[in-house]
Amino acid sequence: MTASTPILQNAPATLGERIRAARRERGLSQSTLAGEELTKGFISQVESGLVRPSLRSLQILANRLGKPLDYFLGDETLASAKRVTFHRLGAQAAAERGDWEVVRTESASVLERSPEPRERARVLSLLAGADLAAGHPEAAFAPIDEALALVEPATDAAEVAGLLYRRGVAYTDLGQLGAATEAFESARTVIEQNEVIDARLRSRVLVALGTMYRRLNRTAKAMATYEAALSLATRSSEVRLAARSYMGVAAALYDSAEYEGAIANYERALTLWERLADTDFELNALQSLAGVHFDNQDFAQARELAIRCQVRAESVGDVRWAAVGKIEQARVLLVRSQASEALALAVEAERELATVSDNVQHAAALRVMGSAHDALGDHDASDVCYRRAVDLVTAIEDLATRSVIAAEYAQKLRSRGQLDAAYDMLELARGSSAKH
Repeated sequence: MTASTPILQNAPATLGERIRAARRERGLSQSTLAGEELTKGFISQVESGLVRPSLRSLQILANRLGKPLDYFLGDETLASAKRVTFHRLGAQAAAERGDWEVVRTESASVLERSPEPRERARVLSLLAGADLAAGHPEAAFAPIDEALALVEPATDAAEVAGLLYRRGVAYTDLGQLGAATEAFESARTVIEQNEVIDARLRSRVLVALGTMYRRLNRTAKAMATYEAALSLATRSSEVRLAARSYMGVAAALYDSAEYEGAIANYERALTLWERLADTDFELNALQSLAGVHFDNQDFAQARELAIRCQVRAESVGDVRWAAVGKIEQARVLLVRSQASEALALAVEAERELATVSDNVQHAAALRVMGSAHDALGDHDASDVCYRRAVDLVTAIEDLATRSVIAAEYAQKLRSRGQLDAAYDMLELARGSSAKH
């Protein structure tokens, strides 16, 4: 659907007739057009001219029929405020289905009518979402900041919290974890102080905040936050948020070396992602399971899951997750003293990951390469790989991952007798900003 345009010529005369004509044009029955939100009887009454749909109902019908507002209204006048509401609802519906082009078109129709501050703020938030979805986090800050200046927590707490959440997502995408954490914490404060009851928003903020705590190595706070998110998502039947919460709980348990608990939660999450047909998170769960089984020394299961991740990723054309699957396989090869094979697979993965802007997985590939070079006696190449890996995660303030890589590298340096360099890496692993 596109934003409203001047009335089409030769359309049927009445609203009901136009809805009937558009329905038949698309080959829909009244029941199909009604969907879950409306009823067949309601559609019949609308088409017969016995009832007039509300703007929200008309928005649902317009979306399903692929027609603009003016097609249904014809020459009827509609107050500017009602047109603003109609287009804003259209933008919201488009955002929910991920149609960001329509979000921008409908939002432009709202903004050109000089809406009141609250409506403008809502539309600016949707535009920020479109910028984030398009991979332009820097562009999202302007509409977010403008919108925040138009609303107050006391009267529009949910809107303010949602905008702060988007700000946190933008900072996360830019790798500024400290600023992201501050934004998510501000969103949570607004929600709690103003008793916002939107369970979906509350859970989304908690999941994001838990992820930040984990990446900043604040494991206890991460676990508590994830569990709160899971409780909310379960009570509100939010399957997607429950799946993300299970992922968060699993990650926190993994950080505490509680591998069996981590595996159980990742498996719960995997089942939900498969049910939701969300391939990206499905692959994430598969890789995470492979990693936990590896650390639990179940190398056969780790390799099986890694291969499953790679094959599934290749089947959907996902270069990133296919490379991640190769990294996990390379780790298994290393513990089986197949360093040359591990190095070849990790080099292949690193080359692929260098093109997709994922510092964490790129660092993981370099870490395996560093370990493989060390096992093969090429210490100079090993140093280059480990230091590049540390630099990549330091750039995005991922302290937890940096700690793991630096600690492993310190062990390699110590075994070579490079005690000063090993000490510096251990300090870095503990959170110090020692030079590397």
